[in-house]
Amino acid sequence: MNYAEYAALESEYYERFSGYNRIRLSLSRWYYRLYHRLRVIGAERIPPGPAIIAANHGGGFDLDITALSYFAIPGRPIEVLIDSTWHFMNHWWGKFFIGSGIPLWLTGGIRYEYIDPCLREGGSRYPGLVAIFPEGNSGTFRKRNLLRPFYPGVIRLAKHYRVPIVPAAMIGFHKACPIVKEIPRDHRAADIIFPPLTIPVKLTIEFGEPFELSGYYGRDLGKAEERQVANEVVRPRLLEVMNRHGNFTMGE
Repeated sequence: MNYAEYAALESEYYERFSGYNRIRLSLSRWYYRLYHRLRVIGAERIPPGPAIIAANHGGGFDLDITALSYFAIPGRPIEVLIDSTWHFMNHWWGKFFIGSGIPLWLTGGIRYEYIDPCLREGGSRYPGLVAIFPEGNSGTFRKRNLLRPFYPGVIRLAKHYRVPIVPAAMIGFHKACPIVKEIPRDHRAADIIFPPLTIPVKLTIEFGEPFELSGYYGRDLGKAEERQVANEVVRPRLLEVMNRHGNFTMGE
């Protein structure tokens, strides 16, 4: 599928599901406010221009995706990069539960044309905010205090668009819907097993200070170097924000 075909499909989806999504978001707003007492810290740190949100990923039902997408910054949506397998163009979960996001293919490299509208000047959603979960998968409840190794995608985005990265600590999501087991799949995110109901745990999103990788702009980095920068520069920044809310460590 080329981008023009996707854009047409996206426009059709938002038109056909507009009424459903309004109701879903209205109910979700109260769900997060009353049931999970969602608290957002540091929204004022978000730059007024385009930026990449680098967040830890955890818990079932994709609560972290919907909370970050719609309710983290009032009036300014965050487009989350979502495995294309689960995106609304391919799966009922994306259509009826998530209802937004930019498709991310896990093979073949980043398709920047899908992200350009948000992060490139002149795009239809510029200046936008694009979120990525550099760990990839959510992780089980047993490993809830580990920030796992980062994939290099966050570095490629930051270098390509030359925009700041904002670390975002997603706190409590592992507890609200604990993942019991991950089932690895080839070339796609792992399938997960979790309870059918969520627990009324308080949820927190905290945005850290934005930073830029300006020293790497214009440099050709190999995959190993990109992974090194992701794990030695970006991951510690996110861990620092997470540790304001508990005792987290970097896992292997």
